[in-house]
Amino acid sequence: MAFRQVVREQAQEMANQAMGLQIVQPKAGWIHTLRTALGMTGPQLGARLGVKKARISQMESMEAEGRITVQQLRKAAHAMGCDLVIAFRPRAPVETMIADQARRKASQLVAETDLHMRLEQQGLDEIHLKKELERLTDEFIRDMPRDLWDKDEPF
Repeated sequence: MAFRQVVREQAQEMANQAMGLQIVQPKAGWIHTLRTALGMTGPQLGARLGVKKARISQMESMEAEGRITVQQLRKAAHAMGCDLVIAFRPRAPVETMIADQARRKASQLVAETDLHMRLEQQGLDEIHLKKELERLTDEFIRDMPRDLWDKDEPF
């Protein structure tokens, strides 16, 4: 097994583990939620961070609006005895995402090739087109060409 493939499989396993995460983002944001849960006031958190109460309110608003930086979140988490955890949670197993993308790319390539072949009166029948689609899909999954994710719709 090639080193590149081993590394990819390890990354896929790690990404798939994140699928089990079931954390709901609080509407008010984590800073406000944790501060409230701890019974900590804005001025108390501000003192721990070395900022004024108004800055805590601003940070809470920024977080709720999605405008806060990771560094600010990390500092606030540390000041409240928490760790900041950032993760991507795949919506489907990574292998499924790759297979779906490989099939889309293969379908596009087979359709383009079939069109050109039909123009030259050399088109394939439906059975051979399906076989070629499966062969090409399997090849893309196995070889993971660098352009697999080029020019495609977002998920």
